[in-house]
Amino acid sequence: MATGTSSRQIILRIVRKSDGKTMTMNIPEHDNRKVKYIKSQLKHLFHPHGKFCLYYKGRHIKSRHRLSYYGITSQQSNIEIVLV
Repeated sequence: MATGTSSRQIILRIVRKSDGKTMTMNIPEHDNRKVKYIKSQLKHLFHPHGKFCLYYKGRHIKSRHRLSYYGITSQQSNIEIVLV
């Protein structure tokens, strides 16, 4: 019987600026996802129409970069991304 170790999770809280609605996403850290993955999930679940931008600490985050490019890791807490 194998004992699996749970991978570290990056816990993101996404806030829509227009109405303050929030959503939480958990992403395994070892996946090293790009911002594009987050945007595609948000497009389906949170913001189906139109274009939108994501900001982390007041800085526009681009789809082509990985989360680690912006210093987003599982070691941080209270990671808030703003959807505009």
